[in-house]
Amino acid sequence: MMRCLFRILIATFIFATGATLASAQVPVSFYDYVRADLDWYTIETEHFQVHYHSHSAEVIPWTASEVARTAESIYKPITDLYEYEPSGRTSIIIRDFEDYSNGAAYFFDNMIVLWAPALNSPLRGFHKWIQNVVTHEFTHIVQVQKTLKSGRTRPFVYFQALGYEDVRRPDVLYGYPNVIVTYPIPAISNPAWLAEGTAQYQRANFDLDTWDSHRDMLLRTRVLAGRELTLAEMGGFYSHSSLERETVYNQGFAFTLYLANRFGEDVVRKISDELASWKTFNVERAIKAATGIEASIVYQDWIESLTEHYLQVQAQVGDSTDHARITSDGFFNFHPKLSPDGKRIAYLTNSTSSESATHLVVESLGDDEHGNILTSVSVDPGGSAVYRCALGHRLATAVSGSIDWSWDGSSIVFSKRMETAEGYLFADLHVVDIETEDVSRLTTNARAFDPAYSPDDSRIVFVHQSDGTTNLRILDVKTSEVSELTSFSPGTQVYEPSWSSADGGWIFFARADSISSDIYRIRPTGAELQRVVSGPSEDRSPAVSDDGRTVYYASDETGVFNIYSRDLETGRVNRVTNTVGGAFMPDARGSQLVYADYDWDGYDIAMTSAAPIVSENPALHIATPRAMEKTGLGARSGSAESIDITSNDYRPNFTSFSFYPVIRLDQYVTRERSRTVGRVDRRGRLETLARNTKVGLYVNSREILDELSFLGGLLVGPASRPAESFGDYVAPASLLKLERDLFVQFEYRKGIGFKRKRWAPQLSLELFNIRRNVENGLSIEEFSCTACFPPDTSFADISYNLWELNLSARSKLNRYTLAEASYRYSPYRVTTERFFSTEFQQTIPESSSRYFIGKALAFGIRTEVLQRHSDDDVLQSGLKINARYEYEIGSLLDQFDIEDGALVPVYERDKVHRLTLDSFYGQRLPGTPRGATHGIGIRARLSSVIGPTVDSFYNDYVGGLVGARGYPFYALGGNETAWGQISYTFPLLPDVARQLGFLYIDKLFLKAYADAALAWSGKIPALNTVRKDVGAELRIVTGSFYLLPSAIFVSGTYGIDEFEFEIDDTFVTPGGDETVTYGGSFQVHAGLLFSFDL
Repeated sequence: MMRCLFRILIATFIFATGATLASAQVPVSFYDYVRADLDWYTIETEHFQVHYHSHSAEVIPWTASEVARTAESIYKPITDLYEYEPSGRTSIIIRDFEDYSNGAAYFFDNMIVLWAPALNSPLRGFHKWIQNVVTHEFTHIVQVQKTLKSGRTRPFVYFQALGYEDVRRPDVLYGYPNVIVTYPIPAISNPAWLAEGTAQYQRANFDLDTWDSHRDMLLRTRVLAGRELTLAEMGGFYSHSSLERETVYNQGFAFTLYLANRFGEDVVRKISDELASWKTFNVERAIKAATGIEASIVYQDWIESLTEHYLQVQAQVGDSTDHARITSDGFFNFHPKLSPDGKRIAYLTNSTSSESATHLVVESLGDDEHGNILTSVSVDPGGSAVYRCALGHRLATAVSGSIDWSWDGSSIVFSKRMETAEGYLFADLHVVDIETEDVSRLTTNARAFDPAYSPDDSRIVFVHQSDGTTNLRILDVKTSEVSELTSFSPGTQVYEPSWSSADGGWIFFARADSISSDIYRIRPTGAELQRVVSGPSEDRSPAVSDDGRTVYYASDETGVFNIYSRDLETGRVNRVTNTVGGAFMPDARGSQLVYADYDWDGYDIAMTSAAPIVSENPALHIATPRAMEKTGLGARSGSAESIDITSNDYRPNFTSFSFYPVIRLDQYVTRERSRTVGRVDRRGRLETLARNTKVGLYVNSREILDELSFLGGLLVGPASRPAESFGDYVAPASLLKLERDLFVQFEYRKGIGFKRKRWAPQLSLELFNIRRNVENGLSIEEFSCTACFPPDTSFADISYNLWELNLSARSKLNRYTLAEASYRYSPYRVTTERFFSTEFQQTIPESSSRYFIGKALAFGIRTEVLQRHSDDDVLQSGLKINARYEYEIGSLLDQFDIEDGALVPVYERDKVHRLTLDSFYGQRLPGTPRGATHGIGIRARLSSVIGPTVDSFYNDYVGGLVGARGYPFYALGGNETAWGQISYTFPLLPDVARQLGFLYIDKLFLKAYADAALAWSGKIPALNTVRKDVGAELRIVTGSFYLLPSAIFVSGTYGIDEFEFEIDDTFVTPGGDETVTYGGSFQVHAGLLFSFDL
């Protein structure tokens, strides 16, 4: 039974911190590939260290040098605004091995991670990516650190509580947890809207990020629909869809602009200052302190000003486009393309998903048939999202960018990101045959997007990405040769090329150099680069008419995106659509025009006439809301060009040690002082509380490239051992006898012996130690005289000292599969403390013996293919399989022999082969009761000892919190176990959305379930011994301090089958019974953790 204590220790630590201990079932997605093939270098400036990878030490990528220049140029303006400078240099890590755009600010570690490819989002306009993302993330570092209530090396204080089952058995020290609570109090309470709003605002005199037409469109449509997020909903990302998460960004930017305009730019510093106080744990109080006005009033004033402005815009625009919507599901429906014969349409959609991943759909026009030609599983760019910019926001798709029909109408070319042999994530061109649905890959590691066929289908033009810059390339379909078409200056971005349909003599495309973009055309030979549409507006997505005389494109010329046509001979421009929302991504065939139409709930595919709605383009301009105008625009201080750029080989760089104080109420000690026969007096309540209290510290540090990390923790029970004096208490020998939970972990992730292999083993070394003191844990029958009867009973305190060493190697085979191998060494020792013998009338000295020595090898493989959705925190959808084989050689203390007048332990040696298979399948069901997800889950777990029956010490257990909850953990144990569960999860209150101080109440779900479990040793028992239960679990999803997910659960489970458990013949219960009854009663479990997935 004692070996289960390690399960409890490991489980408690994982539940408490979310850390990735190799010995725990950490999700496969938490692990990354080995990156041993990358050579890293460092540019060091006054305030930053910029780390980048390159194929040569002589070549400094443009992205790396631009990051260094930008970082230094914006350092002083940002730190001046907040009157705060980070301690030490800020590390910036540049990743250019994934076709993915994002930034991540690790504010506790003073570290930034950037992805080199420029962001091309359907929800934001064009901006200088590198300059913008550097400023954005460094603003996070400064603003968030400014709000810290203590130093960044002390990010959390953990409060934990563990309650345990009443085992009612003398052969078990204490039960498995039935209550697990871990609640961190962070040194930060910074809402998402403020963090992201200030990071986009940056400074009043910065134009790296601006309130563009996309952003205004998102806000305008929501305000006009009355669907703006509340201040509470803006506080975090919670159960928001991908579109709603972007809305948090968007409204945060807008509200920050409003605050700065109304109260002055320094209001962001004043709010941050107030959040740094331990008295302030919600932003409403901080706003009131900074402005003198209640936050609710400030927010309402802002919404009213927006409503007034946008109603005027609506009246001015009129929204007169006569169009038909083709799509009804999803909020990301875009890049529509009509087939050459005009009878079918292809487009990308996220369908009913709450995430942004899209797949390709072909639909016949004129009927309601939808043909799902290609549905791709979204390839998540990997890694934990916890520290991603805005705590998890991303726009990632599997099939992404524009698509195109072949001119014979037989196939569609598209771009999809694929993993390389090295574990990189690069986009390549693929083609799908419409009739056979066969998919062929056209390029390998080409980093290719936005393909378009030539009129004779012999060539494909596409966008190529490298070092933060994009250019046009041409693929010869027959030979697979790729030729360079353009070579623009670093940082230039090109988008959505379109081949002229008449003679193939021109390739049209959008090109962005700064904060706007223009339409260009170029000959397929690379000659005659011409600007077709230009101006201060953002012009994008060119599409050429069948006769080659007209180019259609999207433009925000009036402040609202609409579709325009330009006659290439006369230069005349006409507006084709007129919408209050936005019109994008046009495609024309004959008189038909299709485009992506935006309203508050996302993009839909619309169809209209290609004829202009007005004969001339009117001089209409929709002004930016006054509340969103930046004030004090002027020259930005600092020069990015004045920095000397040199680099050196990268040297390992570690983050500062972070310390996490912990207070734990570990309630395994009851008021009874003994579980042996003849109970003695009871403890007082305060004494019991003190006895169960542990205090300690978690500590961690890591190398910034994640090649090496350290994690450790120590908790001790100050009142777990009596002391005769203070000197006795603080003596080193006495301190070592206090109860403790100790763990230390080192992880090495660079790989060994398999250079340039993504699956190279990642090593982990873990050490655990548990000490438990049991008062009066041993009773001894003594005869104080030869004729004395009944005998006296003496009691002795005992202690258990358990050590475990794990050496693990794990290999990530692909995005969904992890292979593991480990070695475990487990020496357990029991000590009998000194006691006075009434029989011998003397003090018997302390004695100690090792009662178990285990050595085990284990091999396992885990696969997890899960679908992301808004409610995946309460209802997982997908498949998880974990198969594990373990071979253990165990030496268990059997008896003592006397040799040469001394007691010599005799061990029983066992060789245990155990095979375990654990699987889960979750499926969301059709429909949305109460507007949310519902679904079923099926769990099955089998564990078997291969070979002869072994001692019960090696038993597996399937009861309690992590099994059939209708029975205590130790009620269902044996060499062989089987457990199955079927569950149904459905919403009770799916959209609570209420902020209560530092706590955000998100939603409330109920999980109903039924279990069947069987545990035995030896011969397979009859089916009537299967133990069944039914129960329900209330799941409350909350967010704490705008930062941490908090999962509250309470379950009640009724064990249907009542049965007697026979105790080992060496034990009896305190009442003298030899059996214990289980079942026929309710078992209650509860917890407050980071997630519900136990």
